Amino acid sequence: MNRREAILGIGVAGAVLAVPALAGCGERATLALKPWSGPPPEEHDVRLKALSYAVLAPSAHNTQPWSLALRGQDELSLYVDRTRLLPETDVPFRQAHVSQGTFLELLVIALSAFGCRAELTLFPEGEYTNAAIDDRPVAHLRVLPDATRLDPLFSHITSRRSNKRAYDPSRKPSQAQLAALAGSITEGTSLAFIENADARRRLAGICANGMAAEVSARARNVETAKWFRFSTRELEEKRDGFALEHNGKSGFTRWFAETFLLSREGSADPNGTFATGAVDLAREQAGSAPAFGVLTTPTNTRRAQVLAGRAYARVALTAQSLGLTMHPMSQSLEEYRDMASIKARLEREVALTPGSTVQMLFRLGHADETPHTPRRDPHDLVRST
Repeated sequence: MNRREAILGIGVAGAVLAVPALAGCGERATLALKPWSGPPPEEHDVRLKALSYAVLAPSAHNTQPWSLALRGQDELSLYVDRTRLLPETDVPFRQAHVSQGTFLELLVIALSAFGCRAELTLFPEGEYTNAAIDDRPVAHLRVLPDATRLDPLFSHITSRRSNKRAYDPSRKPSQAQLAALAGSITEGTSLAFIENADARRRLAGICANGMAAEVSARARNVETAKWFRFSTRELEEKRDGFALEHNGKSGFTRWFAETFLLSREGSADPNGTFATGAVDLAREQAGSAPAFGVLTTPTNTRRAQVLAGRAYARVALTAQSLGLTMHPMSQSLEEYRDMASIKARLEREVALTPGSTVQMLFRLGHADETPHTPRRDPHDLVRST
């Protein structure tokens, strides 16, 4: 759920981009992708089994900002991991709380696959404001036996991904597909679609301008580069973030860019390849979208942000079940001065109701698959106390 899990189109010479992918030029991660295979057979705690699926939830920059406390034999509490925030681009940490919602929804869905249901309480020790984050839990969950209903979205958890490729503009989602997506959202949220060609063109321009604004500051670029993985080795070691391969770059193209064009040191430059490639890519991505989705809430409380994340997770899994691809494009939703006029333009474009908040803007369509992003071991999310 991410604003920019894969970032670069890379301004490589046309001849280089035309070279076919070559086998052996960059291995896919193995340990970092292990969580996508589900829980190990020796795992017996149903909470950890379900967490093995919840950790596959989308999050901004794939930061995976989740921390958990297991309590007794059947309870757990979810906290924001404040070491995994984006203070430059997610200033009030709104997206971090949307990410809490995606995690919770996958956790609840996964429990249904193990004959259980979740008794879920949001902000059990009180809801804090948007001004700060403290160490109060986002949610408390009690696991109860209930074999009456398996959520059908469970079977799509391990195949879902945010697809950053250019989409086929000629393959539009059908009205039946859009109706199914609209019917999947949870309480406290609304979902609308933008299909009109002129409106899509204006939205694409807003998305490109939003990316240009984000990369215009060195501090924001440094933050993004912190989560960008410049090699397979980094993917394996960190087991988070995103890389060129998640934008469909592979083989010689990926190897050439990682070896000769990109570096963490050079990524801070607003006029460098890292930044300018991001803008070019956003323009291509948004311009290829045959449809956009706009997920809103009537307020912007922490609770509303979490509910938006739960809804987005269900929309993403439903899209996967329908053979659709999805990709969040949330730069224009960011809340700092450089983005203010672009954010206001977006809100006018989608005719946002006064007082409401756009929580997610995403594109919908069809594209070839990209690799999964890495994930940490679920046990690494569990706090000692």
